[in-house]
Amino acid sequence: MGLVPLEDVTFFDDDEWGIIEELEEPLQINLETTFGFFKSGMGGYVAIDYNNCQNDNAVLWWTNKEPRYNMDFWDLVDKWIVIGFEA
Repeated sequence: MGLVPLEDVTFFDDDEWGIIEELEEPLQINLETTFGFFKSGMGGYVAIDYNNCQNDNAVLWWTNKEPRYNMDFWDLVDKWIVIGFEA
């Protein structure tokens, strides 16, 4: 859990995401330009689509839930770090 080293950054286009077929809304990121920089350890990522990352724009991505778009990268990272300390 936490920010991952550069060599462990998740390139979303390298993986199969079964959740995509189940999404209620159209996918709002490009998997070819999206990277996960923070892992929750429970199937969640704080991800950035580098074609849509102005103003620290990030995606809260889950392997089994609807993604949440247009989130602030640093706010998410801060919250998840605190959760990690409390666990």
